[in-house]
Amino acid sequence: MRINKYLALHLNTSRRNADELIKAKKITVNNKLAVIGQDIMTTDKISYENKILPSKIVYKYFKFYKPIGYICSTKTQGKSKTIYDILNDNSLKYSGRLDKDSEGLMLLSNDGDWLNKINHPSNGYEKEYIVTVSQPIDLNSFKKDVIDKNEKLSINKFIKLNKFEYKVTLNTGKNREIRRVFAKNNVEIINLKRISIGNFLLEGMKIGQLSQINNN
Repeated sequence: MRINKYLALHLNTSRRNADELIKAKKITVNNKLAVIGQDIMTTDKISYENKILPSKIVYKYFKFYKPIGYICSTKTQGKSKTIYDILNDNSLKYSGRLDKDSEGLMLLSNDGDWLNKINHPSNGYEKEYIVTVSQPIDLNSFKKDVIDKNEKLSINKFIKLNKFEYKVTLNTGKNREIRRVFAKNNVEIINLKRISIGNFLLEGMKIGQLSQINNN
């Protein structure tokens, strides 16, 4: 394992900040100053400011029901609350953010490789949403593929559930993609809820609930 990944997991920081700690000569490997990019083994003794760090990494995997009104960020933005006000664990990173006005399923872990795998479109993890709108939609005229700010946006599947609710499926996860597609079609969204990511389901969860996943 690369040392910056190890440090990011144990010190609750980013890999970039871990490299800065190495540059600042605050990290040693077997009593020698660490080098950026070096690989480490489980038998190595890693120290941060002369304190030995645990050799074993325990990965954690969770489903989370994000409520409306919370932003997906580790940093406070104005008076807005962040999901970490609920989680109380900054070591957990997320795959696929939801905007402040949206709710639903998020996947959280301290295993960045797992999150990147799920988030990358090439791995086929579809994301399903229930979209509630203010007026019925004419499915024949609704454009699922649009261009917004020189970016191609696309809805993969679009199913009518009732007069005001629709199930939308994405293969990608571009910034506010569904909202931007609907805005291009002049359709107002009342509520946006993500209900699944691949085989992981929101079903049965309560708002704000954090549920551990057995990823063995």
